[in-house]
Amino acid sequence: MSETVTGGAPASPAGEAGKETGAAGVEASRKGTAGKSKLKLIVVGLAALILLISGITFVEKDKLFKTAGEKADAVLHPPVLVGIPTIVSNLDSGDGHPVYVKITAKVEIAGATDEASLQSTIPEIQDVFQTYLHETRPQDIRGNGIYRLREAIIRRLRTDLAPLQVTNVYFVELLVQ
Repeated sequence: MSETVTGGAPASPAGEAGKETGAAGVEASRKGTAGKSKLKLIVVGLAALILLISGITFVEKDKLFKTAGEKADAVLHPPVLVGIPTIVSNLDSGDGHPVYVKITAKVEIAGATDEASLQSTIPEIQDVFQTYLHETRPQDIRGNGIYRLREAIIRRLRTDLAPLQVTNVYFVELLVQ
């Protein structure tokens, strides 16, 4: 007899095959788990890619989907530079000592046909400059404060001249005394 007895029960070739099949089953289940994790990784990667593409499209939709009429309008009507007369204003010094600022600027406005059509907006633009300068302190204009001044004036002009698009403000002269 070639069969060996282990613990009183004869060992069968089917029992050994069962062990081999069990080991193969464990290997197959490991491969299945690895395949599932790769599949999850691919699905998550595709979802992230779709979200990224849709986010970029949402942010850049004006540039991507501009109609031919809007593009032609931009070419036919380039931005107009409106010269603002020299503005002399006093700043908020806080200590009663008078500090004056003298500004000459040009405002770039898109959406207008010519400078003559914008002449009626010059008093509004001057008012925005004056009111902002009256609440500005001298130390606010030092250093990169000129950039902050420019950005704040652009923001205010965009809200006050709403149908027109203010694209930039250029300071021709800025003197603080």
